[in-house]
Amino acid sequence: MLVYKVDCTDPKYNLATEEYLTVCEKFKEPILFLWQNHNTIVVGRNQNAAKEINLQNANLDDVAVIRRNTGGGTVFHDLGNLNFSIIYTDSENNGVAMFEKMLEPIITTLNQMQIPAQFSGRNDIVLNGKKISGNAMWKYQNRFLQHGTILFNANLDKLVKYLTVDKAKILSKNIESITARVTNINAEISKPITIAEFITALIKTYQENKSVSDLKLEPEDLQAIEKIYQEKYQNPDWTFKKNATFTYQNNQRLEGKGSVEVYLNVIDGVINDCKIYGDFLGYGGTEPLEAKLIGVTYQVLPIKTVLENVDIKTIFGAEFTVQEILDLIIQ
Repeated sequence: MLVYKVDCTDPKYNLATEEYLTVCEKFKEPILFLWQNHNTIVVGRNQNAAKEINLQNANLDDVAVIRRNTGGGTVFHDLGNLNFSIIYTDSENNGVAMFEKMLEPIITTLNQMQIPAQFSGRNDIVLNGKKISGNAMWKYQNRFLQHGTILFNANLDKLVKYLTVDKAKILSKNIESITARVTNINAEISKPITIAEFITALIKTYQENKSVSDLKLEPEDLQAIEKIYQEKYQNPDWTFKKNATFTYQNNQRLEGKGSVEVYLNVIDGVINDCKIYGDFLGYGGTEPLEAKLIGVTYQVLPIKTVLENVDIKTIFGAEFTVQEILDLIIQ
């Protein structure tokens, strides 16, 4: 077993590192990659980012948004959470049935630390009946990646702030997240543990069953990671265009101002059609705004820029604000 632990908390670089360790066949031994992200929303491979995230809240709080290679639901990472990746060659294609087996060292370590964690369902670890770890897989040729999270002191309030989109009704064929009941390990035990203590104990668990050594990356490895980082994870298309074809509708009645209904068709992350209806008292008509929104990337800043450059009060009425219309168009 090769162990690679990093201090980097840039989610895009960490995912680039994880991808490189998975696709590179020079590493014959299994790899345990330990990493953390700072304030990040990570979208599952098959998900519609606009469906899963309150993009306005994320943008206001400068939260990173990135898509990963594995399936599953959208999650929030901060420094109260530990990410672990188990990477190995699997020529016999047994990986798809190995969630429980590959999580045994994690669960054993927690149990030895007097934390009665258990495997649950298809791919979770639970503590006192509540989820503390979710896991997912990705296969590249004969290489398998299984990775997961372990919640120690994560800010769970942000799960609601960033991952819940209450007002929007997006009609999509993409897989939807199922909100699970989650908890932090340190909220369930009397004597809190640190992530550093857990990492030390986890490596010791592996050492009891196999030889363990540190993985050292060469300059050519770091160059390959940088290439993946720049070309894939720094490119917003990877996160926002994939699975980003959907229809969107939202309607709201604003007291004393009137009702507004917004209908959008978004193709590859770009607004392809827009219709706005309502009983508001603006006298300018919605057609100029609808026309300006067509061709705009479905993200907060481009849409806000359009709204700031039209006369909202003429279109909707004297009491309307840019923010109110922005709230209707994107969450």
